[in-house]
Amino acid sequence: MANADELEGRRFLVVEDEYLIAVDLVATLESLGVEVAGPAASVQEALQLLERGDHLDGAVLDINLRNERVYPVADVLRSRGVPFVLGEAR
Repeated sequence: MANADELEGRRFLVVEDEYLIAVDLVATLESLGVEVAGPAASVQEALQLLERGDHLDGAVLDINLRNERVYPVADVLRSRGVPFVLGEAR
């Protein structure tokens, strides 16, 4: 696992539709020095952020976004060589 020094100055995309989880995740990443793109609450929002072409060092993706799967976002990230993690709240 990366330590805080390795994350400082990095830029991550956050895709999460649960407000409290998104806010907590963004706050945690920012406390580690990460610049956060998003959070995006839908596949469409995430794809719009990706269309801007901003550099990303990684992404955190919720698999299920209000009954919509995040896989199209993962496909774009994979094609750009951006590492990501998939998660699902229970």
